[in-house]
Amino acid sequence: MRKIIFNGGLIVAGLMSANVAHAQSQTGAELIGQTVDVAFADGTRNSIVFGSGGQARINGTNGASSAATWGVEGPSLCLTAGGAKECFAYANRFAAGQTATLASSCGAPSQWTARSVNAPPAPPPVAPPPPPVAEVRAGERG
Repeated sequence: MRKIIFNGGLIVAGLMSANVAHAQSQTGAELIGQTVDVAFADGTRNSIVFGSGGQARINGTNGASSAATWGVEGPSLCLTAGGAKECFAYANRFAAGQTATLASSCGAPSQWTARSVNAPPAPPPVAPPPPPVAEVRAGERG
């Protein structure tokens, strides 16, 4: 199992893949500019700041920090750090303060909690129906 951990200032990079059912494609828009806290089964805790343009920063509780990149690829949220890339099944938007349990491909669970999220995009405006067409009747001749 590989995962991002900060231990004694050393960064061991790698990520955990989720074991979540696919419901619909997500964009990651709720994460831009937001922070998600991740707790691993071994007690390691990190926070990931999702920046715009695919940039991310992974921060450990010991003060260590690592640059990373992120993006949505099809039905997956993918993170790359220290040359290691891992993708997570991304079926549902993250919700502020709600913890989602994600398991690595080897079955190790991790808890992901978004501190805050961006609002979902507004639905596209509904076009008003076209005006009714006046009925034209043939006139009578007298």
